[in-house]
Amino acid sequence: MKHQRIIETLLLAAIAISFVSVPLARTRAVSNEVILIRVTSTIDYKIADLITNAAADVERGDAVKLLLEIDTGTGYYAPSMQLVDQLSSIRVDVIAYVGPAGAASSSFSTFLAMVSGLLVMNAGTTIGNAAAEVNDAASVNYLAGVMQSLAVMNGRNALAAGEMVTVNAEYSADTAYSTRICDLVVDSYGSLLTAINVDPANVVEMKPSQYPSTNSDIGYELLKFFGDPFVLRCLFVVFGLLVMANLLLTITRPRRSKLDDANRAIFELIRMEVLSPDAYRPASLVELNETPLHTPQNTPFPPAFKMSRVPTHPPDKRVERPIEVRKR
Repeated sequence: MKHQRIIETLLLAAIAISFVSVPLARTRAVSNEVILIRVTSTIDYKIADLITNAAADVERGDAVKLLLEIDTGTGYYAPSMQLVDQLSSIRVDVIAYVGPAGAASSSFSTFLAMVSGLLVMNAGTTIGNAAAEVNDAASVNYLAGVMQSLAVMNGRNALAAGEMVTVNAEYSADTAYSTRICDLVVDSYGSLLTAINVDPANVVEMKPSQYPSTNSDIGYELLKFFGDPFVLRCLFVVFGLLVMANLLLTITRPRRSKLDDANRAIFELIRMEVLSPDAYRPASLVELNETPLHTPQNTPFPPAFKMSRVPTHPPDKRVERPIEVRKR
């Protein structure tokens, strides 16, 4: 019964979490609404969920475009590649805007910019250095292939796009436009809206609080904390120290054999017999001719092993026979 209640509680908790993790229903937007998401922090699972949910709204018809304003140079491999796969597999009008002036799109945010159907850069911005956080050659070759495929899919220069990964090339806005990396260069955010024919009043900025994530709140924070490479290294060191300490204790700890246990039990029996009878022999037991050895439950400390309660019987009385005198 107890286990059944625990299972029912877990099922109810799972159902509640599934309802919470579903994006909240939004009022159906007008047909000319544009969703704006500012990507200015590390690209992690929370940002990936935010962009994925917004793209789903556009695909359902709640908005007409998804505008990503990119200004970040850090990100994690897994959520970035997951986001690139999802955006490249759905038919959504995605616009990437590297801005405002002085902004930069590097590391894994470069893939987010290249997967968009329209890549716009503000004057005074840069894009590239896509493999800054990748060390092994196999991953670099794989990411170079992904970058070139994204460039071919959107009609851009695949060779120049691949060099952003292989040699960590970085292009300014004018150079990126001349080499066909970006599709448009603007002077400001207002010029961008004019170029894509969007009324500023129809732009709705979405934040993580409006799109609950499956990894949000406590669960997401724990995942982010334990997924940090520095934290993982620290945990690995602590685990190694604990293993070494356990090995040292095992080696230095004296080993106990069966003979030691037997000697200890004999010592306990002798100690019980040597102690004062008044302290450990109640009168009722003395009358029954029992000793503490036969009543371990009445001693203040348990013996090394449990003995059965076997009372001792008084000795049989000797029958005296009359002496017979034999006559000679």
